[in-house]
Amino acid sequence: MIVTSTISPALKIGLRCLGVWPDMPHSTVYCLIVLSSTLIVQCFQYLYVFSHFKLSELSNLVDSLSSTLESSLMFIKVASLWKHRRIFHQLLVAMDNDWLECNDVDQYLNIMTIKASISHFWSNAMLNFNTFAGMFYLLGDYAIRFAYLTKGYNNSWRQFPIKVQFPFEAEQSPIFELLGLALFLHVMLGSCAIAIINGLIFSLVFHVSGQIDIICQGFKTISKNIYVGSSVVTLEILIKRHNRVVLFSEQIGKLFSFIILMQVCANTLIICCLGFVITISIHNEIGVIVLLKAILGYFAIMIEAFIICLAGEYLSFKSKSISDAAYESLWYDMPSNQGKIISLMILRSQKRLAITAGKIMNLSLEAFASIMKASASYVSVLHAMY
Repeated sequence: MIVTSTISPALKIGLRCLGVWPDMPHSTVYCLIVLSSTLIVQCFQYLYVFSHFKLSELSNLVDSLSSTLESSLMFIKVASLWKHRRIFHQLLVAMDNDWLECNDVDQYLNIMTIKASISHFWSNAMLNFNTFAGMFYLLGDYAIRFAYLTKGYNNSWRQFPIKVQFPFEAEQSPIFELLGLALFLHVMLGSCAIAIINGLIFSLVFHVSGQIDIICQGFKTISKNIYVGSSVVTLEILIKRHNRVVLFSEQIGKLFSFIILMQVCANTLIICCLGFVITISIHNEIGVIVLLKAILGYFAIMIEAFIICLAGEYLSFKSKSISDAAYESLWYDMPSNQGKIISLMILRSQKRLAITAGKIMNLSLEAFASIMKASASYVSVLHAMY
């Protein structure tokens, strides 16, 4: 199968379902269905949180709050992506133009194909992992109930896949079964939606990195052709491509800045909540089941936070390679006007490309370490209260 886009087919299907893919009929209807269904479930989730907002039920409150915050994060991501869909459509047009240009040069096409293959692999891996983690986390409560029943506990309470509280009687059949199935499918689709948006960030970053590699390859071509007088045309092409890379990166920042800010805040709190659940589950009678459920959820959220921070770190690292490649070219043997242009490119490349969280902090591995440190501090406070 010939790769013709950095965005994988699975991501395209998911983005169509979310209603943000361009030129798709009834896209507004799809997006409204996703947002309205999420908002309805959120009302019942927060109703449960507020009704159990007691210090005596701290462990139950923290457990329910983690899934509630994750659902809120999904709603914010989809709503923000829909709001900035024009920027997303512009990015898709720019990506298609870049691929068309690469079709004329086999070496450039090979670079973009490798980047696209890596992007497809990681996007599919994120989708598969989120599906497995979401299913295991949702079924964890049923495993806990089964453990209670096998130990002879007299507990006839029927519970849903996630902690919700309805303002009507919902434990009678078939209402309970229908609501349980609807909630299960809703949360699984929400987990996939989060993976789709995270995979989109990674795909866009890999596309930029492919263009940066092409620019670096172009500087090597300049060094080879410097003595045959064909470096001027190549230099003009590199300048235009570099300008497009900078503009593309800025558009990524505009598209995901608010999303990432909310994700950093939510991931910090969710990691804190799950860390607290893991801590108290060690001394619980059925702590093994709760522990396994909480650990898988903990690693899923931690990996989610790591992925977006890694994407920012990778983009910053690749942007530095432009100045390195320009400096390593034979700019000192070029005519003075061309040498000055390369010097300006080196100077411009010193400011690294970055993805910011609300223009407050740059995404990097250092930012990921800060998230983990903050979460650990909150866990210690909750444990002291408990």
